[in-house]
Amino acid sequence: MSTFNVIRWSFLGAGVVYGALHRQTLKSAAEEKSVASKFAQQQKLIDEAKAEYARLNPPKAATPVASGSINWEDPNLDIGKALESLIEKL
Repeated sequence: MSTFNVIRWSFLGAGVVYGALHRQTLKSAAEEKSVASKFAQQQKLIDEAKAEYARLNPPKAATPVASGSINWEDPNLDIGKALESLIEKL
């Protein structure tokens, strides 16, 4: 009878340990899924914001270098084209 009680309590303890580990595994999987869902939602919002910004602020077309003076302060100035136009003038 004593051996039966030892086996019975051992199985009970093993079941409790297995249940605790299984619960922890399920809990961590649910947390990872939640984090992934939140990240996907944030990424979707960022993509929508980028699309809206691109729609409201279209990129400006590069201004060709005129035959007149070159505005060296222009942030969109293409140095290569400006130098080529200066060489062509020579």
